[in-house]
Amino acid sequence: MSLLKRSTPLSAKHAFIALSVLVFFLSTQVSLTTYIDSSYLTHTILGTPSLAHMRLWQNPDQLVGALYTFASLVTIFLLVTLPKILRRIGNYRFTLGALILHTLFLLGLGIFNSAWLIIPIFMIEASLISSLYFNLDVFLEHYSNDKETGLIRGTFMTVGSMAWLFPPFLGGYIVEHFGFSFAYLIGAAIILPTILLMMRYFSEFEDLEYDPSPLIMSKETAKTYPNVARILWSAFFVQCFYSWMIIYAPIYFHNNLGMTYEEFGMILMAALTAFVIFPAPLGWLADHILGEKELLVTGFFLMSLTSFAIPYVAELHVGMWWWALLLFIGRSGSATVDSMVETYFFKQIDGHDAAIIGYYRRARPMAFIVAPLLASILLGTNIITFTQLFTILGFVMLIAMYTPLRLKDTL
Repeated sequence: MSLLKRSTPLSAKHAFIALSVLVFFLSTQVSLTTYIDSSYLTHTILGTPSLAHMRLWQNPDQLVGALYTFASLVTIFLLVTLPKILRRIGNYRFTLGALILHTLFLLGLGIFNSAWLIIPIFMIEASLISSLYFNLDVFLEHYSNDKETGLIRGTFMTVGSMAWLFPPFLGGYIVEHFGFSFAYLIGAAIILPTILLMMRYFSEFEDLEYDPSPLIMSKETAKTYPNVARILWSAFFVQCFYSWMIIYAPIYFHNNLGMTYEEFGMILMAALTAFVIFPAPLGWLADHILGEKELLVTGFFLMSLTSFAIPYVAELHVGMWWWALLLFIGRSGSATVDSMVETYFFKQIDGHDAAIIGYYRRARPMAFIVAPLLASILLGTNIITFTQLFTILGFVMLIAMYTPLRLKDTL
């Protein structure tokens, strides 16, 4: 065990390298399973007769949206209570415990085949993922300085994004040839190195004061951090985009367009290169030349445009690589928004603001409550067809273009 502990204090440079490796492994696992989660839930629901016969929905796709909503409620509860937990046991011990539990829950998803077990495990596992990204934020912010926030965050996001390139394709290949369960077992194996890295580099981490994080930001906090309150709306909207794409795009491309999971994974692999290409140079651009506002508006415009285009491109019966190009343009927009939100947000705070980081990381589960709930209602009441979900998403992203305009630019 002593071999896993450092004998000298961890420098900012070595901390950044260690955290980059950590986020690479974590993002590799998340990207391996994220785009098959909704299909796996549908598969297990249909394969559990006692649940399938309850007729709680008209089709499983509606129930899957509701499950994501419930999982997000669990996530929000965890993120609200997390500062209190960190004050008691510290960021290192909680992160280490969360990584171990994450591994065990992935094993559970791979071993069990009943929806009665898979559904609660999925909900808890999803909340742990959001928590782990929060914990890594606390570590990284502790070792960062504001003058290089854009470059540091952009580079950190690029490293994490590189992990998203091949796993979606690999996950689709595994599902097509070996089944869903094997993908989660592989994911558990990928997480194991993160446990060792955490023990090796961060066992001596000195915790800061972690302020309470109420569910809703108070008026006093909003007045103290006015631009933080505004950038959180952009964070919420980009997460709405992700939630809609993560939950419904795999189902749409597989069930409506007849693509295999392997083909859809290949499309994603091409589209997600945007997250490797753009964050670091955009972070530098925001630090030195342009600022964030203009880039945020541009990113939301690209997301809106490509969302509107999906139903029309579907009618043209185009090949796989045309879809890859369309999704690449959309992901270029979301990569721009993501990196600018991250850069702007962390320029406003420091390592003491764990409660404020909590609000930021809460944008994702909040979006995963609102977006699938809205989609479930629209689908369940037959107001729209499945294809028209993407038209609604286009309108939502148009509305989102307004949210950055009130920001005070950092340049």
